[in-house]
Amino acid sequence: MQIIFNYRKIIQFTLIILLLQTEARPQQTEQTFSLDKCISYAAMNNPEIKSASIQEKISVKKIDEAMGSGLPQINLSGSLVNNLELPVQVFPAEYFGGQPGTYLSAKFGTKYNFTFTGQVTQKLLDASFWLGLDAANYSNQYYKQNSDNITEGIYYNVATAYYQTLVVQKQIQLLEQNIKLVEKSLADTRLLLENGKAKEVDVDRLSVSYNIIQYQLKNAKENLKQSYNNLKYQIGMPIQSSLTLSDSVNFNDDSSLEQKINSLEYVKEQSINYESRTDYRMLQTSFELQELDKKNQIAQYFPTISAYGSYNFQGQRENFDLFDGGKDWYKFYSVGLQFNLPIFTGGQTLARVEQSSLNMDKLTEQIRQAKEGINLQISNAITKYNSTYDNIKTDKLNIDLAQKVYDLTTIEYNEGEATTMDLTESETRLREAKTNYINSLLELNIAKLDLEKADGTLITYLTKQDK
Repeated sequence: MQIIFNYRKIIQFTLIILLLQTEARPQQTEQTFSLDKCISYAAMNNPEIKSASIQEKISVKKIDEAMGSGLPQINLSGSLVNNLELPVQVFPAEYFGGQPGTYLSAKFGTKYNFTFTGQVTQKLLDASFWLGLDAANYSNQYYKQNSDNITEGIYYNVATAYYQTLVVQKQIQLLEQNIKLVEKSLADTRLLLENGKAKEVDVDRLSVSYNIIQYQLKNAKENLKQSYNNLKYQIGMPIQSSLTLSDSVNFNDDSSLEQKINSLEYVKEQSINYESRTDYRMLQTSFELQELDKKNQIAQYFPTISAYGSYNFQGQRENFDLFDGGKDWYKFYSVGLQFNLPIFTGGQTLARVEQSSLNMDKLTEQIRQAKEGINLQISNAITKYNSTYDNIKTDKLNIDLAQKVYDLTTIEYNEGEATTMDLTESETRLREAKTNYINSLLELNIAKLDLEKADGTLITYLTKQDK
């Protein structure tokens, strides 16, 4: 009995702990985001954007580094030498009254030598310094452009995931509407079967349609979860967070959606501004950097001049008494200029100059190819957008026609003038028309994103969507 009582106390204690943990767990609040808010959230939390921003800050420090190399350089150094065996010096003996042709040897110096040196150097003439400073500034510009390019790509992915989620929600809404239609038809057919006015196969046909739609609805709900997870990933939000979209209501409202589609229009060919494309500007900046590299290689032919000054303290001891204040320290100092002019480098400098020239030629070809690529992207984007625009209008018309046929077939079926096969056929056509409409809806939004991206105006387009 005592053992059973102890088990009960353990179980009660465990349940209390679990209950307290459940109550202490913070409740997740549902967040409602518009597309603009998703973009803003991604700008602050997406890891790729944050990494690009960090790299941009690093490039700013590179400018500071380049500027610092042109300022006075001050160094303090010291040395401690323990002469385990002093070197022997040999000199003619006749200097000290000895026989000519003979030599004397002696050891000079002390066992311990302490030296402290302070040195200042300053560049006076160095063409590479100014070129390096320009290169650091262009490098910073390049990384800013790279940051913009990465941001544009992330915004595109966020918008695509956002529209895809809205479209899946619309798909679920349409499937639920279809289920209600089939449920009503199935209930009516079962009633007719009970009255002997329908066959068992009629009920079976409608049941098959009902099961197919249920299966499609189940898949759509799973796709919706995946779409939300993908959107959270793109904006840098934890997958466990709860998220809804504020555009869901308007997107699921047929009248609002139709009004939005009717407000669209065809896109015509227009003049191309290559400078609006971040990737194109990056190529131009790369060309400028390569041109500076060539100038820097040529600058290696020029002389460099720098000034220097040094101040030294030296102590010479037979014993290790560095901190003995009573011993003498000897000072010596100097100032001067250092001049350097390369005379012959074995052709290395010339080879580096020619390499830079070839790299510039390569970048020129890449810029030319980039222009042709932009022309192609814009042309294809316009064609795709206009084609999708036509498709969605046709799909909307097909939905209206399919709905009309289904309604008429339902009436005829209830009056015994149409078969179950006619009813299921009209329901299938209605469902296909709605599916095509949903697919075109997603394609239209993505086509618009592709068009803005090709024009180099994607960020501006997305950031003003909710304004």
